[in-house]
Amino acid sequence: MSEDRQPAETHEPETPSATEADPTAQTANESAEAPAAEVAAAESAPKADAAAASADETTVKADAPAEAKTTEPDAPKAAAPASTVEEDEEQLESKKRAEFGAMLDQFESTKSVGDEVEVGTKVKGRIIQLGDDTSFIDFGGRSEGAVETQHLKAEDGSLKYAVGDEIELFVVAATDQILLAPSVQLRPDEALQTVREAKEKGVPISGKVASINAGGLEVQVGGIRAFCPFSQIELGYCDEPSAYLGQTLEFLVQDLGDGGKNLVLSRKALLRREEKAKAGKLLETLKEGSELDGRVARIQPFGAFVDIGGLEGLVHVSEIQYGHVSDPNEVLKVGQEVRVRVLRMEKDQKGRLRIGLSMKAAQPDPWTEIAEQYWQGKKTQGTVVRMQDFGAFVELTPGIDGLVHVSEIAHSQTKHPKDVLEVGQRVDVTVLNVDMERKRISLSIKDQLPRDAAADAGDGASQGGGRGARSSAPEKTPSVGDIVDGVVANIKPYGLFVDLPMYGPRTRGLCPREETGERRGTDLEKRFSSGTPVKVTVIEVQPDGKIRLSMKAVQEGEERASFESYRKSASPASSGSRGNTAMAEAFKKAMQKNG
Repeated sequence: MSEDRQPAETHEPETPSATEADPTAQTANESAEAPAAEVAAAESAPKADAAAASADETTVKADAPAEAKTTEPDAPKAAAPASTVEEDEEQLESKKRAEFGAMLDQFESTKSVGDEVEVGTKVKGRIIQLGDDTSFIDFGGRSEGAVETQHLKAEDGSLKYAVGDEIELFVVAATDQILLAPSVQLRPDEALQTVREAKEKGVPISGKVASINAGGLEVQVGGIRAFCPFSQIELGYCDEPSAYLGQTLEFLVQDLGDGGKNLVLSRKALLRREEKAKAGKLLETLKEGSELDGRVARIQPFGAFVDIGGLEGLVHVSEIQYGHVSDPNEVLKVGQEVRVRVLRMEKDQKGRLRIGLSMKAAQPDPWTEIAEQYWQGKKTQGTVVRMQDFGAFVELTPGIDGLVHVSEIAHSQTKHPKDVLEVGQRVDVTVLNVDMERKRISLSIKDQLPRDAAADAGDGASQGGGRGARSSAPEKTPSVGDIVDGVVANIKPYGLFVDLPMYGPRTRGLCPREETGERRGTDLEKRFSSGTPVKVTVIEVQPDGKIRLSMKAVQEGEERASFESYRKSASPASSGSRGNTAMAEAFKKAMQKNG
């Protein structure tokens, strides 16, 4: 029994279990010191060694009691807590590393702004305070940038910006306080060096226009005499350079030679750069349907180019206003402020952006109220604005034109509107029809002409073989079989619309293609023209008042009448010739065949 209780043999297997616990304690101590090692590596090593030695000593002291109290069945239970401790320590270490990384990022973001920017750097920030003399800009640094409030004002002294607006400025001083300005302000003792740096970095500099000579502006830049040619004052031609005399402006340095004695400036280059920046910003939000203000930059016969903020778009002559415009110069002038809507944005074959604009689309549509102003039968006045072969256009109100067909100009036949009317003439008209869907109004002038005047016109026309004498006849109701004189009003592939003055000034009938007497396939537009007088017969009057006409029936009726007249006048006794009888028989057969 004494051999079974020897401590060396009984507790020897427990020794590795105690040894396994030893690295666990050492790992825990090392993990606890890991964040410190990330901050100061030199100090972490001694601390880790000391922690490890302390852990070893504690483990050795714990071995004796373990040998006395621990038996073989208890050994497996001691290994499980060691594994759990290792997992908890790894999670703790990962969490501490994440916290340390976040603290490091915060430290980097709050470094001194003076270490990140230098004089001449362009920064973009938001206005957080507007003061009487000094305002402050937040551009992401630990401290705000300061700018003189006068730089944020317009020429009339009013503020151009408000708190919360974004603005781009240049760093003009980077000490304890970051100073910002729209351009670099030159000190006399550092002027030349600052000008060189401004040229290299493309930073604007301020200068005061001192005088004007034959070539341009003489500008004082921090005690240095500079020159700005006339061609470099504005984006376009400068009409009044004297307007800049005494003003302090921003320029870009174009040339610096002869030790600073030859300093050439350009305001145009700076304006162009600003326009390009504005254009880039505008393109981010510009889309079809956008409405914005613009300025007329150039005028051409086909339309006007409008500057909408660094970009130019074309307003076609048809998109200037709702009324007809023959020459854009009649309604627009260069520099005029206009409101436009973007119709389309597309690139040409060379990849250049083309923008189509419309002024009239940005204006209220006058047709929205047209139904309340004009209706069928209303009598009003208008001005003849242009004429075509088929009629005259009369302006009723700005943006609203109506068409007076050539057949509605006078009771007598009118070959062309210019024979009766003149552009600019005021005329009395009657509204015949209003087509809201197609935005068209049909008018009549002859409807308001006195009948006496019509009769007089008819007498004059009858002397020339016209039909005017019949225009004074009283109106009658159309009946089938009536043979009347008409005037071709409109030509369609399926037939002719014919005005019938005998039945009233607004009576019109349709002569179908097959009733024109023309061969199949004949182009009616080449055979007839608007205003051509024709003789027709009424072949149908529908319940709704529509009238069907026939020119063919009139021709056949005239041929039959001629035959009957010939037959009555010719007799076998008087002619004594079979030849005449044979001719009459042939004519009769031909008429029967046509019938």
